[in-house]
Amino acid sequence: MLTSSDITHVLSRYNLGPVERIAAAGHGFVNETAIVVTKCGRFVVRRNHHRFSLAAICYRHRLIDHLCQRSFPTARLVPNAGGSTVTIIDGRIYEVQEYVHGTDFDPHRPGQIAEVGATLACYHQAVAEFPPPGNETLPRYAPARITALTETLYERDVMGELHADLAWYDSRAAALRSAMPDQVYTALPRILIHGDMHPDNVRFAGDRVVALLDFDQVEHDARIVDLADALVGFTTRPLPSEATSWGVFRGPLDIAQTITLVCSYGQIAPLLPGEVAALPVLIEVLWLRSELGRVISTPEGAPDYHAAVLAQGKRLSAWMQQHASTLIDHWSNATIGRTGALAA
Repeated sequence: MLTSSDITHVLSRYNLGPVERIAAAGHGFVNETAIVVTKCGRFVVRRNHHRFSLAAICYRHRLIDHLCQRSFPTARLVPNAGGSTVTIIDGRIYEVQEYVHGTDFDPHRPGQIAEVGATLACYHQAVAEFPPPGNETLPRYAPARITALTETLYERDVMGELHADLAWYDSRAAALRSAMPDQVYTALPRILIHGDMHPDNVRFAGDRVVALLDFDQVEHDARIVDLADALVGFTTRPLPSEATSWGVFRGPLDIAQTITLVCSYGQIAPLLPGEVAALPVLIEVLWLRSELGRVISTPEGAPDYHAAVLAQGKRLSAWMQQHASTLIDHWSNATIGRTGALAA
């Protein structure tokens, strides 16, 4: 973790004055961050994780600068005394950002849900011409991702306790791939997605978004990947704790809230019919991938725990199969009409 000595050393490279107060940052699990107050204001000091190369960090900094130049709400990077936003000390890469005052997401404020959709659409517009990072990978929510994870778990599950569950996941992946073949996914409009649309990365003032943060996971993919992440992150309908059965998610989606978010997005960036039809598939892949990922990341877990995690994925899949056509109808009414009007 960042120590006061680390922070003092880093800020000696900046013209921000002496440190007056240091507090731990409220969010962030990969990078080490701290909130620092100096006579010049409040700032966030970040030590980047080893996994991020200098090239990747510089790319992200260019993106943030690009967004700031377009008045998109995010945290500005502070240049050091040498004019660079990158500070390297003992082989570690640091950066300083302006602190953004704001509140956490409140799911009981529909205005915030609408604002998330609008902000995401504005982000996509802002990066429409920004060059991709050049690290093309398998599309994030392609059904083949599920199969890759089950193969890992088959190899680990030498006693066969999870084989029946994994066979179900493989079968569902095949059905999803049939519903959205690879060529359909790759034909979806692509953009530099944010890649991490969840409540911890959005700050609010009332119903207004004052900052979209954390661009560590940007990549070139279908733009509705961000929309799928936002729908799961901001419109999940919590169920009683006993109904979650140790799974990754608190419940399925709140249909009314999804309409609010998608409609708000579509008013700025209308969706194509194929995107609306693909959204339920991507969300289901997201759910199933996450449950499998939880099992992979907890090898010490008991078979009953892992079975309970995988069972939640089955329930969420059943929910989506029951509601997909309803969601598509509502989302189509909210967005596709505008696409046709613009095309005309």
